[in-house]
Amino acid sequence: MNAGGGVYGAKDARATISIGAAQITTGDIGDHRMTVTRDGKKLRTVPFSAGNGETREFTTTSGVHLLMEKGNPVTMTSPGRKEGDAGYYKTVVNYAVRFSNSGEYVHSAPWSVGSQGSANVSHGCLNVSPADAKWFYDVMQRGDVIDLTGTDREVEWDNGWSVWQLSFDKWRQGSALR
Repeated sequence: MNAGGGVYGAKDARATISIGAAQITTGDIGDHRMTVTRDGKKLRTVPFSAGNGETREFTTTSGVHLLMEKGNPVTMTSPGRKEGDAGYYKTVVNYAVRFSNSGEYVHSAPWSVGSQGSANVSHGCLNVSPADAKWFYDVMQRGDVIDLTGTDREVEWDNGWSVWQLSFDKWRQGSALR
C-alpha cells in the first residue's frame, strides 16, 4: 500500500516461520564415505561407491549441492545414448535422492555393496547399500546440503538449483552489490 511520499507500507507486520534442522552431508570421493550431520551432531557415516571417472560424465561432481527431489523407484538411463549404443543402460533404482540436474543421486545399489567404502564403480551416482539408502531417503529433505570433494570435476553453477551453488564471491560478481 502506498503511504505517500515514496513510502510503501502503512504499519509494521510480524510473521513467524519455522525451518527444519540444519542437515548437511559431507563426502570425500577418495575416501568413499559420507557423514550426515543434523544441527552439528553426527547421525551416521555411510560408505559409498562414486563415479568411476572413466569419462567426464562418469565422474561425480565435487562442490556444494542441494538435494533436489526424492523418488522410489527411479528409472535411470544413460544420457546421450540410445538402446544398442555402447555404454547404454536402463536401470531401476530404489530410494533415490537427486542432487544434480545431470542425474546424480544417492541411491540403493545392492550390486555394488562389495565396492562401497573402497572403490568407485558407478556412472556418477553415490551407490549405497539398500539399508543406508532407505535411511538417507527417509531423513533427507529438499534443500539439504551435500558437499562433495575429491574429484577434478567441479559442479557447474547451473547443474542443480543454479545460483544457490555459487560461492557468495562469484554470485556478487554478477550482482549490483559488486
